[in-house]
Amino acid sequence: MPTNFLSEEQRKRFGRFTEEPDEGQLAGSFLMDKTARRRAMAAKGARNRLGWALQLGTVRYLGTFLDNPEEVPAVVVDYVAEQLGLQVGDLAGYGAMEHRWDHQEQIRTAYGYTKFEFDQWFTLARWLYQRAWIGSERPTLLFDLATKRLVDKKVVLPGVTVLERLVSGTRERAEKRLWATLADAPTPEQAAQLQQLVVVPAGKRISELDRMRRSPRDISARGVGKALQRYESLNALGGSSWDLSSIPPGRLQALVRFAKAARAQAVADLGGDRRLATLVAFASVMPQVAADEAIEVFDLVMGDVIRSSAAKMTKKRLRTLKDLDAAAILLRTAWLTVSGVAADPDGDIRAALDAVDVAPFHAAAEVVKELAQEPDDGSEQMLAARYNTIARFLPGLLTTFAIEASAAETPAPDILSFEASAAGEPVLDALRFVKSLKGRRRPIQAWEVPAKVLNPAWRRLVFPPPPMPVGSVEKRAFIVASTEALRTALHRHEVYVPGLRKWGDPNARLLDDDAWEAARSRVCEELDLDEKPDKILKGWTDRLDKAHRDFADGLAANPAVRIEQQGGRDRIILTGLDRQDEPASLVELHKEVEKRMPAVDLPEMVLEVNSWTPFLTDFTHVSEASSRMDDLPLSVAAVLTAEATNVGVEPIVHDGVDALSRDRLFWVEQNYLRAQTLSLANARLVDHHMRLPLVQAWGGGELASADGLRFVTPIRTLNSGPNPKYFGTRRRGVTFYNFLSDQFSGLHGILIPGTQRDSFYILDGLLEQETPLRPVEITSDTHGSSEIVFGLFRLMGYQFSPRLADAGSAILYRTDPDADYGRLNDLTRDKINLKQITTYWDDMLRLAGSLHSGTIKASEALRVLAPGGKPTPTGKSVMELGRLDRSAYLSSYFTDELLRRRVNTQLNRQESRHQLARRIFHGQKGELRQAYREGQEDQLGALGLMLNIVILWNTVYLQQIIAEMRAEGIHVRDEDVARLSPLMFAHINFHGRYSFALPAEVHGGQLRATRKPADTSTPV
Repeated sequence: MPTNFLSEEQRKRFGRFTEEPDEGQLAGSFLMDKTARRRAMAAKGARNRLGWALQLGTVRYLGTFLDNPEEVPAVVVDYVAEQLGLQVGDLAGYGAMEHRWDHQEQIRTAYGYTKFEFDQWFTLARWLYQRAWIGSERPTLLFDLATKRLVDKKVVLPGVTVLERLVSGTRERAEKRLWATLADAPTPEQAAQLQQLVVVPAGKRISELDRMRRSPRDISARGVGKALQRYESLNALGGSSWDLSSIPPGRLQALVRFAKAARAQAVADLGGDRRLATLVAFASVMPQVAADEAIEVFDLVMGDVIRSSAAKMTKKRLRTLKDLDAAAILLRTAWLTVSGVAADPDGDIRAALDAVDVAPFHAAAEVVKELAQEPDDGSEQMLAARYNTIARFLPGLLTTFAIEASAAETPAPDILSFEASAAGEPVLDALRFVKSLKGRRRPIQAWEVPAKVLNPAWRRLVFPPPPMPVGSVEKRAFIVASTEALRTALHRHEVYVPGLRKWGDPNARLLDDDAWEAARSRVCEELDLDEKPDKILKGWTDRLDKAHRDFADGLAANPAVRIEQQGGRDRIILTGLDRQDEPASLVELHKEVEKRMPAVDLPEMVLEVNSWTPFLTDFTHVSEASSRMDDLPLSVAAVLTAEATNVGVEPIVHDGVDALSRDRLFWVEQNYLRAQTLSLANARLVDHHMRLPLVQAWGGGELASADGLRFVTPIRTLNSGPNPKYFGTRRRGVTFYNFLSDQFSGLHGILIPGTQRDSFYILDGLLEQETPLRPVEITSDTHGSSEIVFGLFRLMGYQFSPRLADAGSAILYRTDPDADYGRLNDLTRDKINLKQITTYWDDMLRLAGSLHSGTIKASEALRVLAPGGKPTPTGKSVMELGRLDRSAYLSSYFTDELLRRRVNTQLNRQESRHQLARRIFHGQKGELRQAYREGQEDQLGALGLMLNIVILWNTVYLQQIIAEMRAEGIHVRDEDVARLSPLMFAHINFHGRYSFALPAEVHGGQLRATRKPADTSTPV
């Protein structure tokens, strides 16, 4: 790794004033107390006195002394001189005086500053080494952290080169240790096998590394087998036999990211132990990833089989409905005839039947037998007919993932296995029985079948009624039923595979006993919780009581709310919000802004915003090496534009510009665009945006919203799902669940296959986002407003404020059964079980600590709390807390029109942002055509970044236009400014420009040169 990782601009800024300190910074560093003034005034002459005081403030502010103490902003000199009763001009010439060195020594002695000598160097080097070993922080971040640590420890900063070399050298030592440790893990035979992964075998087009790291795309019965083979190939590399417990997980994941993203040749070109270490990391982590993906393919294929079976059953029912109706009418006629004869005391039923042709009635009964369904029948009959499809992949699945003959047996350590909770054990019993049927010829007896897994509809198919022999078993139906039960149990996490991320045991991700004991006090302090629930629970119940009383007291004067009797019970009726009128001044302001807003091309926006805040420098090479390429930011800007607009690289290529050549752009796309760099760049943009004065008129950053943007995926991909409402029939897609602050800046985005329950991911976004904004309130639409979600938000210190489409149907709870809420008494009959919360309080704290520390995601925690929709005791306690918080929010929501309008305004902003996103993402019909999850995340991450680029650019120019209008004497009301939006896009050209200039040779009457085959190939 190169020693010099700082740019020239960063070196110039180190230990220097780069901008004028604000009022708070002046008071924090340059305010002279009585002692400081006395020490400064002890110097001889006004020049030395002012210089002494300025040097004291400078070392407080910068952490170091200036070679020339006169190089301070004028505002600082003026601030200090006024405190000492001196003139600003008294400082002249101090920077050339020898006394300045003596003054530095006096300040160090008096205020406890130390020079950066060997002891300080060694202490900092050891601290840096620990950070470099544990994490994969960039060298620039380590440099900033080291600088802050020295300032906090009152160590005078050394020269920039000294600190830069220390960071670089320490990080290099940590990396060499990491590579050596990993390279020593495999046996010589395993190491040789790993080295061959980057070699393209004879007669093949790609290396084994390329093949193994590609996620499955074939969502079919054959695809399940291919996904299982991929896992077995990865597992055969021997990663499960290596003890890598001493390696920090973050460092291991960083190497795996590189191995997955870089070309195989780039991995092969790594020197020393680094190549083998990278392949060891890949081989140790990827088997679990491949196993997760193999089960994902199984899940998707079974889902398709179940859905298609249900559709076929529906079609069959519709197609045979006329026959069933005719048979039913005929049988009704027969019954009326028989019942009429039976009603006659002299009637002879047998004689009546003898006089009738009963053949049609027998035929009608057979039709009813064939076509009629039991009330609990679903599509099981049609699903059972899909046995041949399921038989193509089920044996391989049950062979790859062990299911031992008894639950007490333990599989080999290198074999993953299905395990189950008590609720899932019947499923494993059924699968063990299915495995035992292989090669069996003797008939299956009914008593042998583990039938607990069968619902009534499957029982009728597995144990067919007469005329089939008594005790007979339909083997194929049982196998299909067991396979469907396995899929259901995997979704409920009643059956899981230990060690996997998605399909593993989510309880294993909670802090264990020792870790929780060590973390409990810290978690409580950081989340503002108490180890005992009494005090904090009283605060929450008092809040609920006050909200109910405010609602009841203001009900008579609240025109938006009324209570009506429906179905024998009171129900709240909430009138929708009236549209907020736009005053004439706001209408005129909109028109004036639109006329003054400069026209701009999207690529120009990217480069101009980068000139304000260099976010393109946050895109570093995946191997973390510093690039020596010229005009790299231009290449990154071009790739970002290609990805965000969904047009691909080809329209961006400019053969006359090296930075825009095809090879350069493909190389940058592969090595620089990834989640980590996109997140860093986004954080920089949000930081710059939040500091603009205009932004404060829109919000303080405390409120955010979450909503999903849907994209059709017309190609085969593992990471998509069906939803006819959003994607149409027989089409699949993904959801980009994105988060927007009340300042219009995007905070984060999460990719969700299909349209899974969005509420599972709301808290994930808040906890994962890395921008400087820290919202404490989040709003979403109704679909995210479950009680468990409310409980988790309250536990983590957030206010959940969803927009409720049918708020009147919600249940209001109380904690005090004797409280009198007047007209609300009938609405608040249900009581919250506070004992449930206090009994499981420590378990709730452990859950909060696990979420806070990142060992488990909120979307995973919801599976822990309510597996299969059945809440655990801890889940019930979180639900009770959610009921408490939800009831308090509902009462406030009904009472406060400003709250309802604020929530509505924020969600409307999000919808406007989605409109802008659609305009940007215009290429290829707006469809997402990335085959793999990483590519989808990177492209939608680029879209999110581009949205923030547009918002920042618009905000800066809105601010400039308003300033110009006011300078021209035009009155611009602050109330109107607060209702402006930076989500406008009429002035932006998203589609590029057409060129009508002919090449010189064509203009001269010649033909263009044809391309050679090598030129037309697309780089891999």
